[in-house]
Amino acid sequence: MGSNLLEMRGMRLAFGGFNALSNVDLTLRGGSVHALTGANGAGKSTLMAVLCGTYDHYEGEIAINHQVVSIRSPRDAKQLGIHLVQQEVDVALVPGLSIAENIMLDKLAEGGHRFRWGEIRRQARDALAQLDVAFDVTRAIDSCTLAEKQHILLARALSHHCRFLILDEPTAPLDQHESERLFTVVRRLQQQGIGVVFISHRIHEVKAICDTLTVLRDGRLVESGPMTALSGDEIVEKMLGHELSDIYPPARPPHSDELLLSIDGLHDEGLLKDISLRLRKGEILGIAGLAGAGKTELCKALFGASKSRVTRGELNHQPWRPRDPADSVTRGMALVPEERRKEGIFIDEPVSMNLAVSADRTFSRWGIFAHHQAWRWAQEVIARVGVRASGPGQILRRLSGGNQQKVAIGKWLRGQANVVIFDEPTKGVDVKAKTDLFQLIDGLAREGKGVIYASGEFAELVGLCDRICVLWDGRIVAEVQGEDAREETLLYYSTGGTARE
Repeated sequence: MGSNLLEMRGMRLAFGGFNALSNVDLTLRGGSVHALTGANGAGKSTLMAVLCGTYDHYEGEIAINHQVVSIRSPRDAKQLGIHLVQQEVDVALVPGLSIAENIMLDKLAEGGHRFRWGEIRRQARDALAQLDVAFDVTRAIDSCTLAEKQHILLARALSHHCRFLILDEPTAPLDQHESERLFTVVRRLQQQGIGVVFISHRIHEVKAICDTLTVLRDGRLVESGPMTALSGDEIVEKMLGHELSDIYPPARPPHSDELLLSIDGLHDEGLLKDISLRLRKGEILGIAGLAGAGKTELCKALFGASKSRVTRGELNHQPWRPRDPADSVTRGMALVPEERRKEGIFIDEPVSMNLAVSADRTFSRWGIFAHHQAWRWAQEVIARVGVRASGPGQILRRLSGGNQQKVAIGKWLRGQANVVIFDEPTKGVDVKAKTDLFQLIDGLAREGKGVIYASGEFAELVGLCDRICVLWDGRIVAEVQGEDAREETLLYYSTGGTARE
Protein backbone atom coordinates (compact mmCIF):
# COMPACT_ATOMS: atom_id res chain seq x y z
CA MET A 1 0.00 0.00 0.00
CA GLY A 2 1.48 3.30 -1.07
CA SER A 3 4.78 1.62 -1.77
CA ASN A 4 5.09 2.39 -5.49
CA LEU A 5 7.60 5.06 -6.40
CA LEU A 6 8.05 6.58 -9.87
CA GLU A 7 10.93 8.93 -10.71
CA MET A 8 11.49 10.95 -13.87
CA ARG A 9 15.04 12.36 -14.01
CA GLY A 10 16.50 14.98 -16.36
CA MET A 11 13.62 14.84 -18.88
CA ARG A 12 14.35 16.71 -22.11
CA LEU A 13 12.24 16.93 -25.24
CA ALA A 14 12.47 19.22 -28.27
CA PHE A 15 10.22 19.71 -31.33
CA GLY A 16 12.05 21.18 -34.31
CA GLY A 17 14.51 23.15 -32.17
CA PHE A 18 11.84 24.26 -29.68
CA ASN A 19 12.59 22.98 -26.14
CA ALA A 20 9.30 21.74 -24.72
CA LEU A 21 11.04 20.19 -21.65
CA SER A 22 14.43 21.19 -20.22
CA ASN A 23 15.92 18.91 -17.59
CA VAL A 24 12.71 18.28 -15.60
CA ASP A 25 12.64 15.96 -12.54
CA LEU A 26 9.43 14.55 -11.07
CA THR A 27 8.78 12.08 -8.22
CA LEU A 28 5.35 10.38 -7.89
CA ARG A 29 4.30 8.19 -4.95
CA GLY A 30 1.54 5.60 -4.68
CA GLY A 31 -1.34 6.79 -2.49
CA SER A 32 -0.56 10.48 -3.18
CA VAL A 33 -2.56 13.01 -5.25
CA HIS A 34 0.07 15.10 -6.99
CA ALA A 35 -0.88 18.45 -8.56
CA LEU A 36 0.97 19.32 -11.76
CA THR A 37 0.35 22.93 -12.64
CA GLY A 38 1.78 25.82 -14.62
CA ALA A 39 0.80 28.27 -17.33
CA ASN A 40 -0.39 27.09 -20.78
CA GLY A 41 2.64 25.85 -22.67
CA ALA A 42 4.58 25.20 -19.43
CA GLY A 43 5.09 21.55 -20.39
CA LYS A 44 2.58 19.77 -18.10
CA SER A 45 0.77 17.73 -20.75
CA THR A 46 4.07 17.14 -22.62
CA LEU A 47 5.76 15.69 -19.51
CA MET A 48 2.79 13.39 -18.92
CA ALA A 49 2.68 12.42 -22.61
CA VAL A 50 6.31 11.24 -22.24
CA LEU A 51 5.30 9.18 -19.21
CA CYS A 52 2.43 7.64 -21.20
CA GLY A 53 4.66 6.66 -24.14
CA THR A 54 3.33 9.21 -26.65
CA TYR A 55 6.86 10.41 -27.59
CA ASP A 56 9.82 8.11 -28.00
CA HIS A 57 12.51 10.75 -28.76
CA TYR A 58 12.87 12.16 -25.22
CA GLU A 59 16.12 12.18 -23.25
CA GLY A 60 16.31 11.35 -19.55
CA GLU A 61 15.55 8.39 -17.30
CA ILE A 62 12.38 6.91 -15.81
CA ALA A 63 12.52 4.51 -12.86
CA ILE A 64 9.78 2.61 -10.99
CA ASN A 65 10.69 1.36 -7.49
CA HIS A 66 14.36 2.20 -8.27
CA GLN A 67 14.36 0.04 -11.45
CA VAL A 68 15.04 1.94 -14.69
CA VAL A 69 12.26 1.25 -17.21
CA SER A 70 11.84 1.94 -20.93
CA ILE A 71 8.66 3.76 -21.99
CA ARG A 72 8.69 4.37 -25.73
CA SER A 73 5.07 3.49 -26.60
CA PRO A 74 1.60 3.69 -24.96
CA ARG A 75 1.69 -0.10 -24.62
CA ASP A 76 4.93 0.10 -22.57
CA ALA A 77 3.25 2.58 -20.19
CA LYS A 78 0.11 0.50 -19.74
CA GLN A 79 2.12 -2.66 -19.05
CA LEU A 80 3.88 -0.74 -16.26
CA GLY A 81 0.51 0.32 -14.82
CA ILE A 82 0.57 3.97 -16.03
CA HIS A 83 -2.72 5.25 -17.46
CA LEU A 84 -3.96 8.59 -18.76
CA VAL A 85 -7.48 10.02 -18.81
CA GLN A 86 -7.14 12.89 -21.26
CA GLN A 87 -9.01 16.17 -21.32
CA GLU A 88 -10.78 15.55 -24.63
CA VAL A 89 -12.66 12.41 -23.54
CA ASP A 90 -14.29 11.77 -26.93
CA VAL A 91 -10.91 11.26 -28.58
CA ALA A 92 -10.27 8.15 -26.46
CA LEU A 93 -13.70 6.53 -26.95
CA VAL A 94 -15.04 4.57 -29.93
CA PRO A 95 -18.50 5.73 -31.05
CA GLY A 96 -20.97 3.01 -31.94
CA LEU A 97 -19.62 0.61 -29.29
CA SER A 98 -21.25 -0.11 -25.92
CA ILE A 99 -20.02 1.13 -22.55
CA ALA A 100 -18.68 -2.38 -21.75
CA GLU A 101 -16.76 -2.58 -25.06
CA ASN A 102 -15.22 0.86 -24.48
CA ILE A 103 -14.12 -0.06 -20.93
CA MET A 104 -12.59 -3.35 -22.05
CA LEU A 105 -11.24 -1.93 -25.33
CA ASP A 106 -7.57 -2.78 -24.68
CA LYS A 107 -8.45 -6.42 -23.89
CA LEU A 108 -10.63 -6.70 -27.00
CA ALA A 109 -7.84 -5.20 -29.12
CA GLU A 110 -5.35 -7.89 -28.07
CA GLY A 111 -7.00 -10.50 -30.32
CA GLY A 112 -6.33 -14.21 -30.28
CA HIS A 113 -8.93 -14.78 -27.55
CA ARG A 114 -12.44 -16.17 -27.60
CA PHE A 115 -14.54 -13.58 -25.86
CA ARG A 116 -17.45 -14.39 -23.68
CA TRP A 117 -19.59 -11.27 -23.80
CA GLY A 118 -21.12 -12.06 -20.41
CA GLU A 119 -17.60 -12.07 -18.93
CA ILE A 120 -16.65 -8.82 -20.71
CA ARG A 121 -19.73 -7.10 -19.27
CA ARG A 122 -19.03 -8.48 -15.77
CA GLN A 123 -15.45 -7.16 -15.85
CA ALA A 124 -16.72 -3.75 -17.06
CA ARG A 125 -19.24 -3.64 -14.17
CA ASP A 126 -16.48 -4.60 -11.70
CA ALA A 127 -14.27 -1.75 -12.96
CA LEU A 128 -17.15 0.72 -12.56
CA ALA A 129 -17.90 -0.65 -9.08
CA GLN A 130 -14.40 0.46 -7.98
CA LEU A 131 -15.59 4.00 -8.71
CA ASP A 132 -18.86 3.41 -6.87
CA VAL A 133 -20.90 3.97 -10.04
CA ALA A 134 -23.30 1.60 -11.77
CA PHE A 135 -24.28 2.01 -15.46
CA ASP A 136 -26.13 -0.26 -17.83
CA VAL A 137 -22.96 -1.41 -19.63
CA THR A 138 -24.90 -2.52 -22.73
CA ARG A 139 -25.83 1.14 -23.46
CA ALA A 140 -24.21 2.80 -26.49
CA ILE A 141 -21.36 5.17 -25.63
CA ASP A 142 -23.00 7.85 -27.80
CA SER A 143 -25.85 8.24 -25.27
CA CYS A 144 -23.49 9.12 -22.36
CA THR A 145 -22.90 12.55 -20.82
CA LEU A 146 -19.38 14.00 -20.52
CA ALA A 147 -19.24 13.07 -16.82
CA GLU A 148 -20.28 9.46 -17.62
CA LYS A 149 -17.65 9.24 -20.38
CA GLN A 150 -15.01 10.32 -17.92
CA HIS A 151 -16.08 7.57 -15.50
CA ILE A 152 -15.85 5.09 -18.37
CA LEU A 153 -12.25 6.13 -19.12
CA LEU A 154 -11.38 5.86 -15.41
CA ALA A 155 -12.95 2.40 -15.33
CA ARG A 156 -10.87 1.43 -18.40
CA ALA A 157 -7.70 2.40 -16.54
CA LEU A 158 -8.80 0.40 -13.48
CA SER A 159 -9.62 -2.67 -15.57
CA HIS A 160 -5.83 -3.03 -15.87
CA HIS A 161 -3.19 -3.26 -13.25
CA CYS A 162 -3.13 0.50 -12.46
CA ARG A 163 -0.35 1.98 -10.32
CA PHE A 164 -0.31 5.58 -11.55
CA LEU A 165 -3.26 7.46 -13.01
CA ILE A 166 -2.91 10.79 -14.82
CA LEU A 167 -5.95 13.09 -15.00
CA ASP A 168 -5.46 15.93 -17.52
CA GLU A 169 -7.78 18.89 -16.70
CA PRO A 170 -10.43 16.39 -15.54
CA THR A 171 -12.94 18.97 -14.29
CA ALA A 172 -12.90 21.19 -17.42
CA PRO A 173 -16.11 19.67 -18.87
CA LEU A 174 -17.84 19.05 -15.50
CA ASP A 175 -20.22 21.13 -13.40
CA GLN A 176 -19.67 21.63 -9.69
CA HIS A 177 -21.70 18.59 -8.60
CA GLU A 178 -19.93 16.31 -11.09
CA SER A 179 -16.54 17.69 -9.99
CA GLU A 180 -17.36 16.82 -6.35
CA ARG A 181 -18.21 13.26 -7.40
CA LEU A 182 -14.89 13.02 -9.25
CA PHE A 183 -13.03 14.17 -6.12
CA THR A 184 -14.72 11.38 -4.13
CA VAL A 185 -13.48 8.90 -6.75
CA VAL A 186 -9.94 10.33 -6.63
CA ARG A 187 -9.86 9.98 -2.83
CA ARG A 188 -11.01 6.35 -3.12
CA LEU A 189 -8.21 5.58 -5.64
CA GLN A 190 -5.74 7.26 -3.29
CA GLN A 191 -6.85 4.92 -0.48
CA GLN A 192 -6.26 1.96 -2.82
CA GLY A 193 -2.59 3.03 -3.07
CA ILE A 194 -2.82 4.41 -6.62
CA GLY A 195 -0.65 7.47 -7.32
CA VAL A 196 -2.78 10.16 -9.01
CA VAL A 197 -1.40 13.07 -11.06
CA PHE A 198 -3.92 15.91 -11.24
CA ILE A 199 -3.22 18.48 -14.01
CA SER A 200 -5.30 21.60 -13.48
CA HIS A 201 -5.43 25.39 -13.80
CA ARG A 202 -8.06 25.66 -11.08
CA ILE A 203 -6.11 26.55 -7.99
CA HIS A 204 -9.00 26.03 -5.54
CA GLU A 205 -9.42 22.45 -6.81
CA VAL A 206 -5.72 21.74 -6.55
CA LYS A 207 -5.74 22.98 -2.95
CA ALA A 208 -8.83 20.88 -2.13
CA ILE A 209 -7.68 17.51 -3.48
CA CYS A 210 -3.85 17.41 -3.75
CA ASP A 211 -1.17 16.78 -1.12
CA THR A 212 1.88 17.49 -3.30
CA LEU A 213 2.52 20.24 -5.86
CA THR A 214 4.88 20.55 -8.82
CA VAL A 215 4.98 23.79 -10.80
CA LEU A 216 6.45 23.99 -14.32
CA ARG A 217 7.20 27.16 -16.26
CA ASP A 218 8.48 27.37 -19.86
CA GLY A 219 9.36 23.65 -19.86
CA ARG A 220 11.39 23.87 -16.63
CA LEU A 221 10.80 22.75 -13.06
CA VAL A 222 10.06 25.73 -10.74
CA GLU A 223 9.12 23.99 -7.53
CA SER A 224 8.09 20.63 -6.13
CA GLY A 225 7.01 19.88 -2.55
CA PRO A 226 4.11 19.52 -0.07
CA MET A 227 1.00 21.53 -0.80
CA THR A 228 -0.01 22.51 2.70
CA ALA A 229 2.10 25.60 3.23
CA LEU A 230 1.15 27.44 0.01
CA SER A 231 -1.68 29.92 -0.49
CA GLY A 232 -3.59 30.12 -3.76
CA ASP A 233 -1.93 33.48 -4.62
CA GLU A 234 1.55 32.00 -4.01
CA ILE A 235 0.80 29.11 -6.38
CA VAL A 236 -0.36 31.52 -9.10
CA GLU A 237 2.75 33.69 -8.60
CA LYS A 238 4.96 30.63 -9.09
CA MET A 239 3.05 29.74 -12.27
CA LEU A 240 3.43 33.26 -13.65
CA GLY A 241 6.99 33.95 -12.56
CA HIS A 242 6.07 37.32 -11.05
CA GLU A 243 3.89 38.72 -8.33
CA LEU A 244 0.17 38.45 -8.83
CA SER A 245 -0.60 42.07 -9.47
CA ASP A 246 -3.91 42.94 -11.11
CA ILE A 247 -4.33 40.80 -14.23
CA TYR A 248 -6.71 43.31 -15.88
CA PRO A 249 -5.51 46.27 -17.96
CA PRO A 250 -5.75 49.82 -16.48
CA ALA A 251 -8.92 51.82 -17.09
CA ARG A 252 -9.40 53.01 -20.66
CA PRO A 253 -10.31 56.60 -21.51
CA PRO A 254 -14.07 57.15 -22.03
CA HIS A 255 -15.21 55.62 -25.30
CA SER A 256 -16.91 57.50 -28.13
CA ASP A 257 -20.71 57.83 -28.49
CA GLU A 258 -20.43 56.70 -32.11
CA LEU A 259 -22.55 53.59 -32.65
CA LEU A 260 -20.88 50.69 -34.51
CA LEU A 261 -23.68 48.17 -34.02
CA SER A 262 -27.32 48.47 -33.03
CA ILE A 263 -29.96 45.79 -33.12
CA ASP A 264 -33.62 45.66 -32.07
CA GLY A 265 -35.97 42.71 -31.69
CA LEU A 266 -33.59 39.84 -32.51
CA HIS A 267 -35.08 36.32 -32.26
CA ASP A 268 -33.43 33.05 -33.29
CA GLU A 269 -35.21 29.78 -34.06
CA GLY A 270 -34.73 28.37 -30.56
CA LEU A 271 -33.73 30.26 -27.42
CA LEU A 272 -33.25 33.99 -28.08
CA LYS A 273 -36.19 36.33 -27.56
CA ASP A 274 -36.45 40.03 -28.34
CA ILE A 275 -32.76 40.95 -27.95
CA SER A 276 -31.89 44.63 -28.34
CA LEU A 277 -28.35 45.98 -27.84
CA ARG A 278 -25.99 48.84 -28.75
CA LEU A 279 -22.21 48.76 -29.18
CA ARG A 280 -20.11 51.96 -29.42
CA LYS A 281 -16.71 52.68 -30.86
CA GLY A 282 -13.95 51.74 -28.37
CA GLU A 283 -16.40 49.97 -26.00
CA ILE A 284 -16.14 46.48 -24.50
CA LEU A 285 -19.69 45.21 -23.99
CA GLY A 286 -19.97 42.16 -21.71
CA ILE A 287 -22.62 39.47 -22.20
CA ALA A 288 -22.97 37.65 -18.87
CA GLY A 289 -24.83 34.40 -18.36
CA LEU A 290 -24.58 30.89 -16.97
CA ALA A 291 -24.43 27.77 -19.19
CA GLY A 292 -27.61 27.51 -21.29
CA ALA A 293 -28.52 31.22 -20.98
CA GLY A 294 -27.95 31.79 -24.70
CA LYS A 295 -24.49 33.46 -24.90
CA THR A 296 -23.17 31.28 -27.74
CA GLU A 297 -26.54 31.47 -29.53
CA LEU A 298 -26.41 35.29 -29.40
CA CYS A 299 -22.80 35.43 -30.70
CA LYS A 300 -23.68 33.09 -33.60
CA ALA A 301 -26.91 34.93 -34.44
CA LEU A 302 -25.12 38.32 -34.58
CA PHE A 303 -22.40 36.86 -36.83
CA GLY A 304 -24.96 35.26 -39.13
CA ALA A 305 -23.80 31.73 -38.25
CA SER A 306 -27.34 30.77 -37.22
CA LYS A 307 -30.74 31.86 -38.55
CA SER A 308 -32.42 34.80 -36.90
CA ARG A 309 -34.87 37.62 -37.60
CA VAL A 310 -34.55 41.22 -36.46
CA THR A 311 -36.92 44.20 -36.36
CA ARG A 312 -34.14 46.68 -37.14
CA GLY A 313 -30.36 46.59 -37.36
CA GLU A 314 -27.38 48.81 -38.22
CA LEU A 315 -23.68 47.92 -38.63
CA ASN A 316 -20.94 50.49 -39.35
CA HIS A 317 -23.59 53.15 -40.16
CA GLN A 318 -25.35 50.96 -42.75
CA PRO A 319 -28.75 49.28 -42.45
CA TRP A 320 -28.05 45.60 -41.75
CA ARG A 321 -29.45 42.30 -40.68
CA PRO A 322 -27.37 39.14 -40.01
CA ARG A 323 -27.29 36.95 -43.12
CA ASP A 324 -24.25 34.68 -43.11
CA PRO A 325 -20.63 34.74 -41.80
CA ALA A 326 -19.13 35.72 -45.16
CA ASP A 327 -21.41 38.78 -45.38
CA SER A 328 -20.57 39.71 -41.76
CA VAL A 329 -16.80 39.58 -42.45
CA THR A 330 -17.25 41.71 -45.58
CA ARG A 331 -19.17 44.28 -43.52
CA GLY A 332 -16.48 44.44 -40.80
CA MET A 333 -17.49 41.90 -38.14
CA ALA A 334 -15.44 39.02 -36.74
CA LEU A 335 -16.22 36.14 -34.33
CA VAL A 336 -13.78 34.19 -32.15
CA PRO A 337 -15.96 31.14 -31.28
CA GLU A 338 -16.05 29.11 -28.07
CA GLU A 339 -15.28 25.79 -29.73
CA ARG A 340 -12.01 26.98 -31.27
CA ARG A 341 -10.79 23.48 -32.28
CA LYS A 342 -13.99 22.85 -34.22
CA GLU A 343 -14.79 26.28 -35.60
CA GLY A 344 -12.08 28.88 -35.04
CA ILE A 345 -8.87 27.32 -36.35
CA PHE A 346 -7.41 24.60 -38.60
CA ILE A 347 -5.75 22.38 -36.05
CA ASP A 348 -3.55 20.39 -38.48
CA GLU A 349 -2.28 23.43 -40.43
CA PRO A 350 0.68 25.70 -39.59
CA VAL A 351 0.33 28.98 -37.72
CA SER A 352 1.03 31.02 -40.90
CA MET A 353 -1.87 29.44 -42.81
CA ASN A 354 -4.26 29.97 -39.87
CA LEU A 355 -3.33 33.63 -39.65
CA ALA A 356 -3.56 34.26 -43.39
CA VAL A 357 -6.89 32.53 -43.93
CA SER A 358 -9.15 35.47 -43.06
CA ALA A 359 -6.85 38.33 -44.09
CA ASP A 360 -9.15 39.63 -46.85
CA ARG A 361 -7.29 39.19 -50.09
CA THR A 362 -4.15 41.02 -49.07
CA PHE A 363 -1.89 38.02 -49.71
CA SER A 364 -3.33 37.24 -53.14
CA ARG A 365 -2.71 39.09 -56.38
CA TRP A 366 -4.09 37.87 -59.68
CA GLY A 367 -5.01 34.63 -57.93
CA ILE A 368 -1.42 33.98 -56.70
CA PHE A 369 -0.85 33.53 -52.95
CA ALA A 370 2.14 35.48 -51.60
CA HIS A 371 3.71 33.01 -49.15
CA HIS A 372 6.59 35.32 -48.14
CA GLN A 373 4.23 38.11 -47.20
CA ALA A 374 2.00 35.73 -45.24
CA TRP A 375 5.06 34.35 -43.41
CA ARG A 376 6.28 37.85 -42.46
CA TRP A 377 2.77 38.78 -41.29
CA ALA A 378 2.62 35.58 -39.18
CA GLN A 379 5.94 36.52 -37.54
CA GLU A 380 4.50 39.97 -36.70
CA VAL A 381 1.34 38.50 -35.15
CA ILE A 382 3.29 35.87 -33.16
CA ALA A 383 5.32 38.70 -31.63
CA ARG A 384 2.31 41.00 -31.12
CA VAL A 385 -0.03 38.55 -29.40
CA GLY A 386 2.75 36.58 -27.66
CA VAL A 387 2.20 33.15 -29.26
CA ARG A 388 4.68 30.67 -27.78
CA ALA A 389 5.71 28.72 -30.89
CA SER A 390 8.92 27.80 -32.70
CA GLY A 391 7.79 29.94 -35.67
CA PRO A 392 5.09 30.42 -38.34
CA GLY A 393 5.64 26.88 -39.65
CA GLN A 394 4.62 25.16 -36.39
CA ILE A 395 1.49 23.00 -36.66
CA LEU A 396 -1.28 24.37 -34.47
CA ARG A 397 -2.06 21.04 -32.77
CA ARG A 398 1.39 21.24 -31.13
CA LEU A 399 0.49 24.47 -29.33
CA SER A 400 -1.19 24.74 -25.93
CA GLY A 401 -4.84 25.82 -25.61
CA GLY A 402 -3.93 29.41 -24.69
CA ASN A 403 -1.61 29.76 -27.68
CA GLN A 404 -4.22 28.28 -30.03
CA GLN A 405 -6.65 30.89 -28.74
CA LYS A 406 -4.15 33.69 -29.49
CA VAL A 407 -3.91 32.43 -33.08
CA ALA A 408 -7.75 32.34 -33.32
CA ILE A 409 -7.75 36.05 -32.34
CA GLY A 410 -4.63 36.99 -34.31
CA LYS A 411 -6.16 35.93 -37.63
CA TRP A 412 -8.59 38.88 -37.47
CA LEU A 413 -5.95 41.54 -36.86
CA ARG A 414 -5.22 42.18 -40.53
CA GLY A 415 -8.80 42.49 -41.68
CA GLN A 416 -11.00 45.55 -41.44
CA ALA A 417 -13.21 44.23 -38.64
CA ASN A 418 -14.56 47.06 -36.46
CA VAL A 419 -16.78 44.78 -34.39
CA VAL A 420 -15.12 41.74 -32.79
CA ILE A 421 -17.20 39.16 -30.87
CA PHE A 422 -15.53 36.86 -28.34
CA ASP A 423 -17.41 33.80 -27.08
CA GLU A 424 -15.85 32.43 -23.83
CA PRO A 425 -12.34 33.44 -24.99
CA THR A 426 -10.56 32.23 -21.82
CA LYS A 427 -12.06 28.72 -21.71
CA GLY A 428 -9.28 26.20 -20.92
CA VAL A 429 -6.71 29.00 -20.62
CA ASP A 430 -4.44 29.66 -17.63
CA VAL A 431 -3.80 32.90 -15.75
CA LYS A 432 -0.74 33.96 -17.80
CA ALA A 433 -2.46 33.46 -21.16
CA LYS A 434 -5.58 35.20 -19.78
CA THR A 435 -3.51 38.26 -18.88
CA ASP A 436 -2.12 38.32 -22.46
CA LEU A 437 -5.63 37.93 -23.95
CA PHE A 438 -7.03 40.77 -21.78
CA GLN A 439 -4.18 43.05 -22.97
CA LEU A 440 -4.95 42.11 -26.56
CA ILE A 441 -8.71 42.73 -26.22
CA ASP A 442 -8.08 46.00 -24.36
CA GLY A 443 -5.76 47.03 -27.23
CA LEU A 444 -8.55 46.41 -29.79
CA ALA A 445 -10.88 48.71 -27.81
CA ARG A 446 -8.18 51.42 -27.53
CA GLU A 447 -7.82 51.27 -31.36
CA GLY A 448 -11.51 52.19 -31.57
CA LYS A 449 -12.95 48.75 -32.31
CA GLY A 450 -16.18 47.65 -30.63
CA VAL A 451 -15.81 44.41 -28.65
CA ILE A 452 -18.55 42.02 -27.48
CA TYR A 453 -17.24 39.76 -24.70
CA ALA A 454 -19.56 36.85 -23.83
CA SER A 455 -18.53 34.88 -20.75
CA GLY A 456 -19.73 32.93 -17.71
CA GLU A 457 -16.60 34.12 -15.82
CA PHE A 458 -18.13 37.09 -14.01
CA ALA A 459 -14.83 38.31 -12.51
CA GLU A 460 -13.49 38.78 -16.08
CA LEU A 461 -16.54 40.78 -17.15
CA VAL A 462 -16.23 43.05 -14.09
CA GLY A 463 -12.47 43.51 -14.68
CA LEU A 464 -12.68 44.21 -18.41
CA CYS A 465 -16.05 45.62 -19.57
CA ASP A 466 -17.46 49.13 -19.86
CA ARG A 467 -21.03 47.82 -19.73
CA ILE A 468 -22.56 44.38 -19.13
CA CYS A 469 -25.85 42.88 -20.38
CA VAL A 470 -27.07 39.85 -18.44
CA LEU A 471 -28.73 36.99 -20.31
CA TRP A 472 -31.18 34.62 -18.69
CA ASP A 473 -33.23 32.05 -20.59
CA GLY A 474 -32.54 33.73 -23.94
CA ARG A 475 -33.48 37.27 -22.82
CA ILE A 476 -31.50 40.29 -21.66
CA VAL A 477 -32.82 40.77 -18.11
CA ALA A 478 -30.47 43.51 -16.88
CA GLU A 479 -27.85 46.00 -17.99
CA VAL A 480 -25.11 47.13 -15.59
CA GLN A 481 -22.46 49.87 -16.04
CA GLY A 482 -18.90 48.52 -15.72
CA GLU A 483 -17.92 50.75 -12.80
CA ASP A 484 -21.03 49.58 -10.83
CA ALA A 485 -20.69 45.89 -11.69
CA ARG A 486 -20.08 43.27 -8.99
CA GLU A 487 -19.82 39.50 -9.44
CA GLU A 488 -22.68 38.88 -7.00
CA THR A 489 -24.95 41.32 -8.90
CA LEU A 490 -24.30 39.51 -12.19
CA LEU A 491 -24.93 36.15 -10.51
CA TYR A 492 -28.21 37.44 -9.03
CA TYR A 493 -29.55 38.45 -12.47
CA SER A 494 -28.10 35.34 -14.18
CA THR A 495 -30.10 33.04 -11.95
CA GLY A 496 -33.38 34.73 -12.84
CA GLY A 497 -33.32 37.53 -10.21
CA THR A 498 -35.39 40.51 -11.29
CA ALA A 499 -34.07 44.04 -11.53
CA ARG A 500 -33.87 45.76 -8.14
CA GLU A 501 -34.80 49.37 -7.84
